[in-house]
Amino acid sequence: MKTRVSALSNLFLMLSFSLFLESCNKEDFYEKEYLDNPYQTAPTETDVPGDTGPGPGVGDQGGTSGTTGVTGGQAGTPSTGTDGSTVGGSTGGTTGGGVDGSTTSGQTGGIGADGSAAGGTSAGGSAGGVTTGGADGSAAGGASAGGSAGGVTTGGADGSAAGGASAGGSAGGVTTGGADGSAAGGSSTGGGNPAPTIETETFRQVSSTAKKLDIVWIIDNSGSMADEQSALGTNFSAFINEFITKDVDFKMAITTTDVSSADRKGRMVTDSNTRLTSAQAQSNELRFKDDFRRMVRVGTSGSGNEKGLEAAEGFMQKHATSFLRPDAYLAVVVVSDEEDQSPRAVTFYTDYLKSFKAQAGLVKVYTIADVNRTNSGNGITTGADRYMEASTQTAGSVADIRADFYRTLSEMGDSIINLLDSFALAHDPAAGTLRVFVNGAETTQFDLDVASRSIRFLPGNLPPVGAEITVQYVKQ
Repeated sequence: MKTRVSALSNLFLMLSFSLFLESCNKEDFYEKEYLDNPYQTAPTETDVPGDTGPGPGVGDQGGTSGTTGVTGGQAGTPSTGTDGSTVGGSTGGTTGGGVDGSTTSGQTGGIGADGSAAGGTSAGGSAGGVTTGGADGSAAGGASAGGSAGGVTTGGADGSAAGGASAGGSAGGVTTGGADGSAAGGSSTGGGNPAPTIETETFRQVSSTAKKLDIVWIIDNSGSMADEQSALGTNFSAFINEFITKDVDFKMAITTTDVSSADRKGRMVTDSNTRLTSAQAQSNELRFKDDFRRMVRVGTSGSGNEKGLEAAEGFMQKHATSFLRPDAYLAVVVVSDEEDQSPRAVTFYTDYLKSFKAQAGLVKVYTIADVNRTNSGNGITTGADRYMEASTQTAGSVADIRADFYRTLSEMGDSIINLLDSFALAHDPAAGTLRVFVNGAETTQFDLDVASRSIRFLPGNLPPVGAEITVQYVKQ
């Protein structure tokens, strides 16, 4: 009996041990499955019809956000979550990788739009290239769009840090960096600031008797100008006396601001170009001055739509060939009590005048006009801004038509006379850039007259006749 009880006890112990082992293996099984797929949702006992594996939303639908189970994703239509994270299923998603291209795209799904670890960390480069990173989209794709400091589209071919800082060059070129986008992108369009342009002008010193001056007077002949025409003639001596005393080779011509017809535009007052010359002044000074007084009284029946600058253009179109001398200064003197109403920009007219000279500095526009805007009413166009602009562009001078005519003409005459002993520049020099050479040797024995934009040599330092004067500067 004791033996039978012992045998039953042993059988009970063996059965209990077997059940214990079976229980352990089942727990080990589920624990192993969980470790192999840590993102898998714990299985439940309920299946949706049509599924081939456990878990909700599996099979036909796949996961809407990559959250479905392993086996359901495998058997259903391949699709991944919209965020393409690794929870999209180990085999789901053939094209729908991560939008942001992070490493959380499906394990075997498509690469993100901008590439996952195999296609550029952030839009083609380690720090974010736009479109032209490395072909493999790796960190060599170029930081900030093609270069270590931010090229736009023209970084290095391999998109590496040599892609060029600031769009293709070490100092910021736009599109013309080096072939490899290195710092050799070049200055200006691929590197640092461009070197300033040096203006060079060359003059020849001539004798005082060989210096020439051509003067065109443009007189307003509208209804309000009778008194001004008379004052101009009466005080003309203040303007011309020094010319005569210094035996300046000059010639003058007169036209009006009336351009109301093709015939009137730039029409010369009859014989003004032949009677108002230095030769006539030396021959008979009184008659010469009387001729000027008479000729500048051009009348007051002209158009009230004054266009002095267009009149200057018309005069050159008609008379430049016969009147202008290529080596002479050209002084255009406008006398008007109203604003210029010519149709084009002021620069057009000043550039046109300069086109007749090899050296633009030989052209000056002098203004005697209503600079203080004293005229008003009766349809008068007040001001003198356009004439003043023309004088500024050519480094001429400006005077008020309401001021004392004698003083105005005297100062203007002195200004023009001084030009004959100077060398007028085409542009204003930037401070500290002006250099002057006489026959190749640099000199500092000169002054720059800012108002007339001209070089004048100091007393005792005038270059000899025939000397070549070269002036270099950076345009302001």
